[in-house]
Amino acid sequence: ISKGYKAIVLIPEISLTYQTVLRMAQHFGNRVAIINSKLSKNERFYQFDRIKNDDADVIIGPRSAIFAPVKKLGLIVIDEEHDSAYKNENVPTFNVRDVAKKLSEITNASLLLASATPTPETYNRAMNGEIKLLELNTRAKNTSLPRVSIVDMREELKRGNRSIFSEKLKSLIEDRLKKHEQIMLFMNRRGYSSFVSCRSCGEAIKCKHCDVTMTLHNNNRLVCHYCGYSMELPKICPECGSKYIANFGTGTQKLEAMTRAEFPNAKVLRMDTDSVSKKNAANDMIRDFARGDADILIGTQMIVKGHDFSNVTLVGIMAADTSLYVSNYTSAQRTFELLTQAAGRAGRAKEGEALIQTYKPENYAIVAAAAQDYKKYFENEIAYRSLLGYPPACYMMTVMFSSIKEEELDISAKKIIESIKSDIKFKKTIIIGPTTPAVSKVKDYYRKLVYIKNTNYDILLDVQRKIEENLTAYKNVGAIYDFN
Repeated sequence: ISKGYKAIVLIPEISLTYQTVLRMAQHFGNRVAIINSKLSKNERFYQFDRIKNDDADVIIGPRSAIFAPVKKLGLIVIDEEHDSAYKNENVPTFNVRDVAKKLSEITNASLLLASATPTPETYNRAMNGEIKLLELNTRAKNTSLPRVSIVDMREELKRGNRSIFSEKLKSLIEDRLKKHEQIMLFMNRRGYSSFVSCRSCGEAIKCKHCDVTMTLHNNNRLVCHYCGYSMELPKICPECGSKYIANFGTGTQKLEAMTRAEFPNAKVLRMDTDSVSKKNAANDMIRDFARGDADILIGTQMIVKGHDFSNVTLVGIMAADTSLYVSNYTSAQRTFELLTQAAGRAGRAKEGEALIQTYKPENYAIVAAAAQDYKKYFENEIAYRSLLGYPPACYMMTVMFSSIKEEELDISAKKIIESIKSDIKFKKTIIIGPTTPAVSKVKDYYRKLVYIKNTNYDILLDVQRKIEENLTAYKNVGAIYDFN
């Protein structure tokens, strides 16, 4: 700013706007502009006009703020760069990291990727010297990291405790309520999960071809959405023979009801996309909790991202397994990120504690998150990715074919992929599919999914071009491409 440039600061969630803007406004006064989807058309026009007229130096917002009409851009900051919210899934699909990288090249601005848990791809680039690594080795305000412990929910079950609250978590919550300190309970789901796991041994049922969890469909069949392999839902666990096998998960709404029943004298707030759908609802809830209007805040991942509540001394992570067994190769990454971020909400101003409840306490992502050890996690994650050929060990492109005509879609997807497989130029390319995705029909459009891997990014671009050429023969079929 002192050199006459402007800065864009990106945050993953609108719910973080309140605290971020408060901090920035204290430092930069009224030279701060805000852009987000909750603004009315008039409010958005006013903010864009201020930016265009050089009346703002710092532009804050989620992913759409990257397109702000900044004239002299000197810095782009992507805070919590690992967050999946930076990816726009709707057409036009884009990843903010890619857009910011290109924008920084065009404008010659600096690009800063900030995270306590960077993606393996980003950290790998830093390790290879492609980008500069800057490390903060002490916590803000020099506070100590929270004590993190793991509760094995399999042992709780053996002792006859079938409650969602372990005995240890129950006593810690009671202790904090007596001390008038605040508690956060994190549950990474609004609804119910669709993976199947065993409560006796902790294993989830995985695809024997892809090493990702299989998804339970309504017809009681388990399906792998990477390769299409399917099987009947077993009645007993294939690993240990236990009958305690079922689809897993409790939503935040159910957790709220259980918490109110277990701790009737506590004031409870629930924060998820259902409860904050109205404009300013998220900001109001965060403000109310920050000033002590509630004892317990229950929520999905939106409560664990960057919030700073000085009186929170206990974080309970209710079901680490819900993110661990998402049917995706990034499930361990997502688990480590969420657990580390969640634990980090405890003890921001005074000594804090976090408790991870899980049926798989030995998993490397959970062990590393409890130890707050990113490097240990990264070593394990990069070994797993290399072994199975997932990014950053290789590049991966998904192709989503879609058509209003199911038969034409089936024929075209099969024929196009067969022509790619038979091309000598693509003989070292791994192609999986076409297979039916988790959601096979959207807005009357049927869908087919293909995974394509190669260590050379340019080859994937050649595959994309060839698919586009072949698509011209099918007027009712389209394709969307997604990299890594």
